[in-house]
Amino acid sequence: MRLRAWSIRTWWVIFENLIYLAFAIGVIALLGAGWMASGVTHTGPAVMEVPRLREWPFTNPQQVGPLRIGLDYSAYLSLDRPARWQILLLNMPSVVTALLTAIIAFLLWQIARTLRSGDPFVPRNARRIFIMSGCVAGYGLLVEPLRTLVAVIMVDGTSAGGMIDTDWPFTPAPIGFALLVIALGSIFKRGARLREDAEGLV
Repeated sequence: MRLRAWSIRTWWVIFENLIYLAFAIGVIALLGAGWMASGVTHTGPAVMEVPRLREWPFTNPQQVGPLRIGLDYSAYLSLDRPARWQILLLNMPSVVTALLTAIIAFLLWQIARTLRSGDPFVPRNARRIFIMSGCVAGYGLLVEPLRTLVAVIMVDGTSAGGMIDTDWPFTPAPIGFALLVIALGSIFKRGARLREDAEGLV
């Protein structure tokens, strides 16, 4: 029994450290994205994947204005000599994604620390989960519309003007996942309330 308890504790510490590592990677990605967005040491072309194109199909890869268009509805913005503000705009979706990822990983790490004590059903964990759900939904509601907006700004006035599909720039999958996370947060909130009620009866 002691060996089993030690094994479970060891695996939990490993899991907690993996979450901490994910948070550290998220912070590094955020710093890297911020550094790229600053354009301080930028030397090559500035590139950003763009959302789905409005005009299709293309029979071969081609360059239309600043767009490099592939054969699977994919395209990239590529600016050979971008201005500082263009570098900033092209990297903003990456900055927002890295920021949301770092916040989610940090909150997961905080939840893992409370799980180590064997009492995860505390009100602060429910709040953390609700914040995580907001970050996940924020990815679906912010990142793709931001990417679409940047692409529209960059192709405006060029031969690729009007080629970016702006009809539905949102990503539905993260929003659905955020609803599941909200349900999990409600379970934690309910568990914390039941635990407080039980303690009040003792």
